[in-house]
Amino acid sequence: MNSYITLLRCRPYFRNLWLASVVSLLGDWFNTIATVILVSRYTNTGLAVSGLFLARTLPQFLFGPVAGVVADRFNRKLVMVISDIMRAGIVLSFLWVDRPERVWLIYLLTALQLTISTFFNPASSALLPSLVEGDKELLTSNVLSSITWSAMLAIGAALGGGFSAIFGVRAALIVDAITFLVSALLVSQIYLEPLPEGETQPEPTSGWADFIAGLRYLWQHKDTLMLTTVKALGQIGASDIIITVYAERLFSLGREGAGTLGLLYAAAGVGAVLGPVIGNRIGDGSQSALKRAIQIGFILMPLGWLLVGWAPTLLVVAVGFLLRAIGGSVNWTYSSVLIQMQTPDKYLGRVFSFDMGFFTLGLSISLWLSGQMLDSFQLDPRTLTLYFSLAGIVPVAIWFISQRLLAKQNTPVTTSP
Repeated sequence: MNSYITLLRCRPYFRNLWLASVVSLLGDWFNTIATVILVSRYTNTGLAVSGLFLARTLPQFLFGPVAGVVADRFNRKLVMVISDIMRAGIVLSFLWVDRPERVWLIYLLTALQLTISTFFNPASSALLPSLVEGDKELLTSNVLSSITWSAMLAIGAALGGGFSAIFGVRAALIVDAITFLVSALLVSQIYLEPLPEGETQPEPTSGWADFIAGLRYLWQHKDTLMLTTVKALGQIGASDIIITVYAERLFSLGREGAGTLGLLYAAAGVGAVLGPVIGNRIGDGSQSALKRAIQIGFILMPLGWLLVGWAPTLLVVAVGFLLRAIGGSVNWTYSSVLIQMQTPDKYLGRVFSFDMGFFTLGLSISLWLSGQMLDSFQLDPRTLTLYFSLAGIVPVAIWFISQRLLAKQNTPVTTSP
């Protein structure tokens, strides 16, 4: 814990970026809960809710490549500030949704909001390494960011739900808009060091040429390319949908399963906190250690699904989601750290945009398939989670084989004298 406090105290501009993420993540949960309530209020189908989550994920895949080019061509801090201000205005537009005839606005505005977020995220990830020094601080800052996201999963969801229940959806949306403005203010205070004397910006090129250059970089650096697929490979099974179904059909605790939802999301949040914290305790922070941890993360995720599918009690279900979240959090955090360690600054925005693009594509496919299997094929949720567990063996094998092949390629060939 001391290392995180020291980092926040000694790196004021990273502290600004971290605080901006805290308030922004809090607002995201206010927004998520408010929009789910609106969709449920004015529609009566599970597909309507699935459509909302798809609207939150697909824009990042569609516009990610453009966002990466923008993050590498323009001032990253300015990109983030403008994105926050635009998102504040979009969130306030949700207040127009006050009747069933306007429910389509939820999907349109959600897609617009997440499109803007697509430009914010790679700029933020690419900016982070310039605010800290050395691989140790880079690892610590990423773990702290992961812990923050995980903590807000539990705290933000609880606060957002409680606030919406007491003050209503409209008030929650207004709070969300305010958090974006606070985030913009914090980011605007970050000072970026000018280029060293004698070093100039590269000659301007077209955005398309920059995009192709990013693809070429990844193709020439297979290790980094493999890292950009880690988050996508972890999207076997849609945990949001399974948590909702388990709360409705199997382990309903509290009014409309609210207690079950709270418990399972909290378990996932705790697991996501524990993953990188435990990883840092037992690892030495080297690239080889981080890659071994990713392999373990891939193994933990299908084991978690196996527990969820077999579980005789709600407590065992919670343990399954905790275990799955540990693996997912380790892979998310360490793949980001490795990308930042290996990628030159001029390519970071584009590499992270491909990283998030692959992730959102995998998540979108997972959401669609999970909904189809439950609705169209009428699969029992327990059976479905067991299928997820079996399918989770594939990423384990892909990562293991890819690392062995890459290690062979990077091993120098020796000849006999």
